[in-house]
Amino acid sequence: MERQARAPRISPLLLPALAFGGALLAALPAADPVMAANHAMNAQANFTFSPNQLTINVGDTVTFSNSGGIHNVVATGAATFRCANGCDGEGGNGNASGAAWTFQRTFNNPGVVNIACQLHAAGGMTATITVNGGGGGGTPGQLRLVSAASSRNENSGNFSVQVERTGGDDGAVSVDYDTSDGSATAGSDYAATSGTLTFGDNVDGIQTFNVPIVNDGADENDETLSVTLSNPGGGATLGTPTTATLTIVDDDNATPQPGSLGFTSATYQAAENGGNATITVARSGGSSGAVAVGYSTSNGSGTAGNDYTPASGTLNWANGDTANKSFQVPLLDDTAVDGNKTVNLLLQNPAGGATLGTSGATLTITDNEQPACIPGDRVLCLGENNRFEVKVHWMDFVGNMDDAFSVPIPGRRDSGLFYFFDGNNIEMLIKVLSGCHINNKFWVFYAATTDVAFHVTVRDTVTGFVKPYDNTLGEPAAPVLDIDYLSCQ
Repeated sequence: MERQARAPRISPLLLPALAFGGALLAALPAADPVMAANHAMNAQANFTFSPNQLTINVGDTVTFSNSGGIHNVVATGAATFRCANGCDGEGGNGNASGAAWTFQRTFNNPGVVNIACQLHAAGGMTATITVNGGGGGGTPGQLRLVSAASSRNENSGNFSVQVERTGGDDGAVSVDYDTSDGSATAGSDYAATSGTLTFGDNVDGIQTFNVPIVNDGADENDETLSVTLSNPGGGATLGTPTTATLTIVDDDNATPQPGSLGFTSATYQAAENGGNATITVARSGGSSGAVAVGYSTSNGSGTAGNDYTPASGTLNWANGDTANKSFQVPLLDDTAVDGNKTVNLLLQNPAGGATLGTSGATLTITDNEQPACIPGDRVLCLGENNRFEVKVHWMDFVGNMDDAFSVPIPGRRDSGLFYFFDGNNIEMLIKVLSGCHINNKFWVFYAATTDVAFHVTVRDTVTGFVKPYDNTLGEPAAPVLDIDYLSCQ
């Protein structure tokens, strides 16, 4: 039999223009039930694509974008292209770029498309796009349940069960569905459900049917039932899974539940000059009766009397009270550069029938004194008393990257040099100067003779303020004359 022609898709962009012509719209053929979708994939500064796996349908579009770093998108497999600031062969430039580029690609062929950043693929910056459907290729496809297990509260109304057609969409196909008892009983826990789903010619994707849940007042265990696909028609076959287990979660508690008492987090953090650290405890899973729990602190790497003042006591909840309670750990500020310190937190001796949840946690007291600048072969210390720490990180055209080597200038307190590849080839002169007598600011000047990408950081060890400066790969480095780097103090 001759296959019916596919009804043409109507682009959403044309709808406003057609809206005034109601008669014209009525005369047009109906659009496919499954409309093309737009998805997103982002190249990120941490050298990953997000998401790194996409499943789409033929005709769908993916919008690619860059939110940080020097990247491009190279596609192989069911689609082939190289894009960043536009695409090669299409009036654009597919070289890796640090610009905030974006472009779109529509995928019209089924299959797997492999995505990679040309510079960072070896480091794992890859992704895959699976393109489903698309004309069927003479195949009716398979019919399967989307999930082999699902759970719903018994007061949620119903289960929504999804059935998917994959691997082809030639011809109209159908499949029967039916429910059967597990520990749940049809009529008292759920409504027995059966029927047939039909997918038209050229129609793939997902259809659903509902299984009603009976909400009773009995306090009982969670109960299960099964739903099964059978009797595929139209030449389709059954995929996997064909059977799913549905769990009805009981919402009736005949027995009073005092609840569980526990820290809201396994880790807390506070600055040593913050005065106090506030520690929060939650009551969950019940609110019957008055309950209480004891709390205490003990030394981790921090020492009581030097880094904090010990705290202990009892937290109390009234009947029906589920509000969070808290206690405070007093912090002791010092002037030593001694790093972060930890304090152990403990809950114990629950009362009123309550149980313990997360009973142990760690408080980290962060050191607010900035570490001094320590000169090294990758670090320049500039300014009076080595106040400013300067580092440079570079990346070349094939993805190599490293920290630059520092070259102090003998007798020069405010200026220094960096090289990237060879000590005989100086790439950068950098200066941190005091303009306090002119505009009450410190100044950062540098000049670099390179077109590789680099990232400069200048850290003030007194305030902790860090200022970054960057150069884009392939761009001759422009000189920087920053006379507003930091206010003098």
